[in-house]
Amino acid sequence: MNRILGYTLILLFLLTVSLASLLIGPYKGVTLGDLIDYIRGSYEGPHAGVLRYRSIRTAAAILAGAALAGSGITLQYTLRNPLADPYLLGISSGAALGVLLLILKSQSPPVYGLYTIAFISGLGSFGVVVLLSTLMGLSATAMIVAGVSVSYLLGGVSMVVLVRLGDKIPGAAAWLFGTVAYVTPQQLVYTMLASIASLAGILVISRRIGTLILGEEMSRGIGINVAALRLASAALASLAASSIVAMAGPIGFIGLAGPWMARLLIGSWFPYSYPAALIAGAGLAVFSDVTVRLVGGGEIPLTAASSLYGGVILLYLTLRSGREL
Repeated sequence: MNRILGYTLILLFLLTVSLASLLIGPYKGVTLGDLIDYIRGSYEGPHAGVLRYRSIRTAAAILAGAALAGSGITLQYTLRNPLADPYLLGISSGAALGVLLLILKSQSPPVYGLYTIAFISGLGSFGVVVLLSTLMGLSATAMIVAGVSVSYLLGGVSMVVLVRLGDKIPGAAAWLFGTVAYVTPQQLVYTMLASIASLAGILVISRRIGTLILGEEMSRGIGINVAALRLASAALASLAASSIVAMAGPIGFIGLAGPWMARLLIGSWFPYSYPAALIAGAGLAVFSDVTVRLVGGGEIPLTAASSLYGGVILLYLTLRSGREL
């Protein structure tokens, strides 16, 4: 597909679902005119609180989708594994466990503490996955098996920690299954600083990452330190994903679905597909968040909606790449 057309399609998708996110919700009184006046700063009606809440929620979903997709596509290229994803590779599970432990030990943990522990524990769990997969041969299958195993293990520990939180359980449980419904402006700012810094860092080294598709020997031949590049890429990807976990909890499959949507529309050259993945991931996250608002009987976890299309994509990739796996 023409690259310009591909970018146009995913941008239109993001703009459309973002507009829907600002207009759609349990409260039905907001009109398009109200939204336009609110954006222009001239709105004086009774729905200012609703519009402000939806604006924060939409911005959080855009940020979450972009950061997770950026993390996912970076891991896929640097590990040369089409199924790499911060959720499947244990980063999100590790970050979630770290945050839960901090909440258990502290009555009112500082926001910066949540982000610090999320990054350390997310990167640490990813390191365990890499170590285990190395012992199993470092194949695509080994990486996924190790990642899923570690994710299940850490998820089980997280459940044990969760039941010990007492009166904090309801809020922690909602967060643990992924949601942007309760994001505060302060959390949004912290997450924006951490994720933008990490995504910008990946962009700076995007051309070097792109050479890995040609093979490690070719990359080394043009003077690239592959080991250092992978280490830097993994750290930046972990920071991006962990910052989202600290804000909205573990959100699955967007880190897998966004990159593949970008590659199908834009192509495989990383410097081009990377920005497209950020846009696609943002659109998918907002679309998922709109979906959970429309389900009757109260909101369902954001991961439930994102898994609907993420599971289909994972199945498609498995069938397509089965011989290679």
